[in-house]
Amino acid sequence: ADRLTFYNNACAQKKQIALMEREFGPIIVGEWSLATDNCVMWLNGFNDNLPGFPRSPCKYTACSDPYMGDEQPGAPVDIGKGIQGPYGTGMSGPSFGLCPVDRDWMTERYNRGEGGMSWVSAPPEAPRGRDGTDEVMKLLALKKISAFSGIGHGYYFWNFRTELYSPQWSYLLALEREWIPKGNLNDDRIVNSCHKEDSGSFVCNANRQAPEDSVRSGMEYAVGESGKDTDYISTLKDDDLYDEADIVFGEFWDSHRGQGATCDFGGAATLAEQNKTHDEDYYTDDYYNVTEIQEFPVWKIVVFAILGALAGGGVGFTIAMKMNPRFNRAVRQSVMLRPVTSSKVFRQSFGGNIDPGYQSYS
Repeated sequence: ADRLTFYNNACAQKKQIALMEREFGPIIVGEWSLATDNCVMWLNGFNDNLPGFPRSPCKYTACSDPYMGDEQPGAPVDIGKGIQGPYGTGMSGPSFGLCPVDRDWMTERYNRGEGGMSWVSAPPEAPRGRDGTDEVMKLLALKKISAFSGIGHGYYFWNFRTELYSPQWSYLLALEREWIPKGNLNDDRIVNSCHKEDSGSFVCNANRQAPEDSVRSGMEYAVGESGKDTDYISTLKDDDLYDEADIVFGEFWDSHRGQGATCDFGGAATLAEQNKTHDEDYYTDDYYNVTEIQEFPVWKIVVFAILGALAGGGVGFTIAMKMNPRFNRAVRQSVMLRPVTSSKVFRQSFGGNIDPGYQSYS
């Protein structure tokens, strides 16, 4: 999912925690992590993962030394061998001395929006200068802690320390990376971290990149859960389908997000920020402390390249006409350039540097 979905889901925990506190008493949340995928090794069992997972390529790091000693079977990891069996229903294990860990988050390009689909094609390890993991993890941690400590009675993290370098699962490493704040849980950054989500600044819209069949399936689920007739959905197509899905997904998400509903519908929906006008106090949310990378359109690059070539050619031509008599004469004798070279301006500009004996054309 995109980062906005994770942010909204974290803040939506407030309503669920409040409901449980009202019905059952004090709630302490655990064990939670900052993971946004299930890449970390053996998360779902030895050499195993959930069926069909991981859905995206995982990031790999050097495997740790065996903490129980090299005399253990299969230890240390053989850097000359790929992943070894037995296998489970998914894939997770050492391969050529490397072990899987959580993927990086890319810094989103500002004009594509943080709710976009660029995460789908992003590499598992962010290129230099495009790593947005610190940004996403800090914001996600603030929003989760806001729900767990602000509404609930506390939390405990999984885990204190991890064997692999995986700050998403290690409390010590998350503190070291400054993803989790130290000290006062009443810090304004924590208290106000869900400002945008709590004020209803997001809407659940149909994903225009999703196939129409997927959108129909999502709509049928949402409408069916509301006890309404779904027959009309099969008659919709193109823009009519997506426009109606905006309404259906939005209404369902607004009504059920407090019970844990997400804006996904099997990939048929995605969160989008509403186009609203806000006063300056609205932008005090830590959410806006992001790095913006402005794209430079290709057409601008082409235009600047052409202008640069023309300017460079003009300067070179002027220098050659001033400093090289033979070049000057060749230009003046050119029939093709005669309309230019016979002009008064041209003669005044380049007429003082001609080989002796040269006769100008009249």
